[in-house]
This record gives sequence, structure tokens and C-alpha cells, in this order.
Amino acid sequence: AVLAWWAAREPAPPAPPASTTQEATATGSRSQAATGNSGTIIGGDLRRATINLSGHHDSAPLPAAPPGIGGPPRPVITGDIPQQPPAFQPRDTLLAPLGAHGSGPGICVIHAVTGLTGTGKTQAAAAYARQRITDKWPLVAWVNADTTATTLNGLTQAAAALAIPPAEDQPATARALRHHLETDGRHCLVVFDNASDPDTLRPYLPAAGDAHIIITTTRTPLTSLGTAIPLGVFTEPEALTYLHQRTGNDDTTGASELAAELGHLPLALAQAAAIITGQHLTYATYLERLRAFPIAQYLTRTGHDPYPRSAAAAILLAVHTACDSDTTGLAEPLITLIALLAPTGVTRTLLHTATTTGTLTPPRPSPAHRTQQQAPAATTADTDTALAHLAAASLLTYTLHDTTVTAHRLTTRIIREQHAHDATLPTAATAAATLLHAQTGSLQPPWRHAQDAKDLTQHITALTAHLAAAAGDPGAAMTKDLLQLRGWALWFLNELGDNPTQAISIGQPLTTDNERVLGPDHPNTLRSRGNLATAYRDAGRAAEAIPLFERTLTDLERVLGPDHPHTLTSRNNLATAYRAAGRAAEAIPLFERSLADLERILGTDHPGTLTSRGNLAIAYQDAGRAAEAIALHERTLTDRERILGTDHPDTLTSRGNLAAAYQADGRAAEAMPLFERTLADRERVLGTDHPGTLTSRGNLATAYQDAGRADEAIALHERTLTDRERILGTDHP
Repeated sequence: AVLAWWAAREPAPPAPPASTTQEATATGSRSQAATGNSGTIIGGDLRRATINLSGHHDSAPLPAAPPGIGGPPRPVITGDIPQQPPAFQPRDTLLAPLGAHGSGPGICVIHAVTGLTGTGKTQAAAAYARQRITDKWPLVAWVNADTTATTLNGLTQAAAALAIPPAEDQPATARALRHHLETDGRHCLVVFDNASDPDTLRPYLPAAGDAHIIITTTRTPLTSLGTAIPLGVFTEPEALTYLHQRTGNDDTTGASELAAELGHLPLALAQAAAIITGQHLTYATYLERLRAFPIAQYLTRTGHDPYPRSAAAAILLAVHTACDSDTTGLAEPLITLIALLAPTGVTRTLLHTATTTGTLTPPRPSPAHRTQQQAPAATTADTDTALAHLAAASLLTYTLHDTTVTAHRLTTRIIREQHAHDATLPTAATAAATLLHAQTGSLQPPWRHAQDAKDLTQHITALTAHLAAAAGDPGAAMTKDLLQLRGWALWFLNELGDNPTQAISIGQPLTTDNERVLGPDHPNTLRSRGNLATAYRDAGRAAEAIPLFERTLTDLERVLGPDHPHTLTSRNNLATAYRAAGRAAEAIPLFERSLADLERILGTDHPGTLTSRGNLAIAYQDAGRAAEAIALHERTLTDRERILGTDHPDTLTSRGNLAAAYQADGRAAEAMPLFERTLADRERVLGTDHPGTLTSRGNLATAYQDAGRADEAIALHERTLTDRERILGTDHP
């Protein structure tokens, strides 16, 4: 709600260039941009605005929708829960143990006995989740847990839906959700789907309380996290029942022979049943086609394939059959695109964009248009028709609200392997990269589109990983496209600022690859190096951040010149890192030079100049130069009120900073009204539970304490402590 309000009242930001420069904020600079066109944006940073708590400057996270306004909806449902597939088999041996936990808390781990995907783990967990929705449980959260990043994204979405205010980063927010589940988790369900690492999950699993947790995995080590529920392939009766319900064919002997051929693997049987039903085949006819399918023409046998060869043949036969019978011509490029993007799913909106903008291979003419020289442009209706066709072939699954489609990981892996075998992977990957790159411009500033930016980052990460795992070289052009996209992903994460660990995991290999492919002095290499330094700084790794900032500044001054916007940003970044490390004697000259250059180049009223002035004021304050600090704080507050308005988060930050400076200088009579006004404004604008509001309340309590108003100070401290324990947990710093 707050973000929508700001969007409505502020002027639209400049058109986003591919190469964006952001200024330093009071607690530290934001990162340089990731890609390669010209242009500069320097603007305020709402998320990292600085406020003072007992003499220390902490950062306030991005404003969230104020909790408590009407309360969260009941039930709260988050994540992309799959719809029930045709002829779903309840697998009583699996669901009974899950149901046993319906009367008490616990953690269940559904694991594949064989370690093979396609046994139905996700569908079993989804069936349980759908039942809990029907039962109107207060929370049903579906978390894709195949990576740390997707796990944290899913948990922070659930926390936001429960109106748990965001903490300083995603791990802290996820721990706040865990605390909520431990204290108020009755009839709350969280499903961690496709989990791969027990160490990733362990910090976020409730240690007590009444919450219900389900983990699906192919990894044996995760069975140590809770009650292990093994899941194998279909039994013979389950396979026969499934085939009969799906096809209507009661040929038990033929069904048994087909099930045995496919190893009773539920995923492969679903592909077979779709073709049998769609083409009205007998089991024997389908089995004949399956055995005749030239799998060697599409996949190279490595000896280490994690799936039965018959299952791969069934999946590819289903893909080819669906694409050949598709009248829109979109089924093949769509399923290929989905196979190259994040396994957590692709929104239909993104798929509509891909087809209607011509990013994917132009559609083949439908039979009614085959005589025309040019096929008609694809429409969203064409896209939906193709997706429905793929879903009918059991190649795609819609999520519960029809907004996202997913494909099974085994299906997408085999599709990618076919394209690698056919040497068509670079073309398909280029189309995917073009689509993703087109999305980056619409997501600025990232804090206005936080979830979309995180989703795009996951798609970029997945595309990179898929190509790295594929056989052969995706090509030099594709490498450069990917480097650009990876640069955007790093920049997005730094701008959002809630997961520096993920930013580092992207930035380290990106910087190495940029130096190798583009050279050490290429602008994108220098940007990625600066962005990696920012991620180090945000993660508290100053010993790694400062040398990288120093090297980046030296190189930028040499390559781009001392007055280039990227150089100015880099100088401010280094000064901020020095100040954070307590090296004020080195920070202040850099801040002074940065401010002078910004005033000369951008003007005294530019938001970047105002932020730089605030940074210098804080540095003066840290160095004991109170008079100079207060003068700059007063000027910055006056200018921000005039330019941004009295309620802008940056203005609130300046007001709090000035109040802290007054207090530190012994001017309590002037500090107190500013502290009180800042708290009142934050409660009104951000909500009573926002971390920035809590910090303002603590600041005011400290001011009351210093003024000898003990009763008022204690009351505010008590309230702040109670609220922080409720929101952040008892162990949060």
C-alpha cells in the first residue's frame, strides 16, 4: 500500500538506461549498473536511508505495506501450488502418514526411494496443501527450495502475506517467520518443495510449536530433518488404476506391459496416457511407437543419465507429438523457453510477452492460414491455446490460481539435452536472453517491483546454470549476452539489498568471467567489480570490500576519467566503506571531493548531491566536527523538504539525522521535537511495526532518557522491546 501511494504521488523516474549509476546513501552507496548503454540516474534510496540509534547509524529497509490495516486475509496462501493433475492417485501409503500429523505438529520429509525425479513427491505434497486450503487453515505456503535464493524468496513472501515486517535482509525475515510459526503456528502449513540442501533449510525450520512442515526431496541427507516418508514409483495396482482412469481402456494385460516398460514411473506414465487418450490408441499401439522412437537421434547416452531410457523416450515422444499437433506453432518454442528458465515456474504474463513481441520463433501458420505467405502475429489467445495443449499432454502444470505454469524438472532436462544434441541450444538460449533483457528496463527502480526483480534474477541464474550444464559451447555471442544479464541480476540484488549472500554468489564468478571475456578494463568488468564490492560491504565483509573498491576507483579514474558519473559513484562508495570501517580520516576527504564534484556536475539540488551532502555530514559527526555536521544536516533537510516533500522517506531520514546531531551536541531542546515529529511521521507513513518506525521510537526513548524524562523513556523502550520480540524474535540482534 505504501509503495503504491509513493508511486502515485512521485513523478515518474527517468527512462531506465542500461548503464545506471546510483549515488551513495547515508549508510553506504548503492551499486553501479550492470550493462552497457549510456545514461546516468542518480536518485534517493528509500531502503537504505540512515537513522540514528544511540549514536550509531543503521539502515532502514524498504517501506512495506503497513500491517494491521484490516489484518491479513484468511486463509493466507502463498507460492505456486500445483493444480491436481488428471487421474491423480492419492497414494494412501503416503498421505496416511501426512494425515497423521494433522492432529499435531511435525516435519515430514517425502523422499524418493530411488533418488529419481518423477515419482510424484510434489503432487503428493500439493494434494495435502490443497486439502489444508479447503480446511481453511490460516497459512498454506508453498516454497520452492531447490536453491537458497528461491527458499528465501518463498519464505519472505509468506512473511509479507502474514504482515510480518521485513527485517534488514531476507534471512532475518525468514527467521522472523520461523519465530511466528513457533509461537502462533497452529494449523499453519509450509511446504519446501524440491529441497536440495539440509543446511539451507535448517535455520528456518520451527524448533517448537504447532506448525506443519513438509519437505520433498531426492536427497537422502534431508531425511534427517524430520519424519522420513519414502516414496517409490507406482505399485502395479496403482499404475493399472492410473492408466485405466486416464485412458478408459480396461486392457489390464496391455496396461501392465506398458507400466513395466516405463518402470512404473508416474511421470512417464502420464506422458504415455496423454498420447493414448488424445489419439485413441491401444496400449499395444503406443508401446510399439515408443519402442520405435529413435531416441538416439535426439539424446546422447552418457552412461550417467539419472533417468531410465524408456522414460526419456516417453517424454520426448510426448513433446514431439504435442508440438506436431499444435495448430498455433507456439507449443515448441514455449516448452523450450520454459525448459531454459527457472524451474520454479514462468508467469503467463511473461510467456504472453514472449510470443506477442516476436521474441520466440515466429509461429507456424494454422491450417486456415497455410496459403498465406506470412503467418499472422501471435496473440495472447494463441499463447493460452498452446499452453493448454501442452498441459493436456501432461507436459505442463498450472498453478492453483492459473497465473504460472511449471514443467517437471526431468521433462525440462530432457528437452535441454535434446537441443544440446541438435546444436539448437544457442538459438533457443538467445531468444530467452533477449526476452529477459527486455524485461530489465521495466523494473526500475527495483524496489518498486521487488518480486518481479527477484523472479527475473532467478530466471537469469537458471538460464546461466542450464547452459553451463549443457554439452558444448553456447557460443561467444551468447556468453556476452549472459554476462550482461548476470550483471543486471547482481545490480538488482544490490539495489534490493536484502540478500547480499546471493549477490556475492553471482558477483564473484561474474567478475571473473567479465575479466576473461571482456578484459580487465571493460566498463562492464569495472561495474561488476564495483557491484561485487558493494555486495561484500552489505554482507559486512569490509576486508574484501575496501580493496575491491580501491582498485575499482583507480581503474575508473584511469579508464573513464575523474568526472565520469561511474567514477563519482565509485569514489563515494569507497568513502562510505572507509567510514563504515572507522577510517574517518580517509573517508572525509573523499566525501568532500565527491560532494564538490556532484555540485559542479549535477547541481546543488540533484538528489544524488543531497545524499552525498548527508553522507559528508554523518562523516563529520563521526569525527566530532559537530558544527560542520549540523550545518550540512540542516541544509540537507531544508532542501529535501523543498524538493521531495515533507513525507518522503529520504526527508524523514534527514530529519532523524539532524535530531541525532542536535542530541549529540547537547541541544536537546531542538532535538526532541524533531525526534517526536520523525516518529509520528514514520508511524503514519510506514506503519507502527516497520523497522524504521521501531528505530525512531528507540531514538526518541534515548532522547527522553538523556533529558532526564525517565518515565517516558522507559515506556517507549518497553514498547520497542516488546514489538521487536514479536516481530523479529527474541534472538535478533
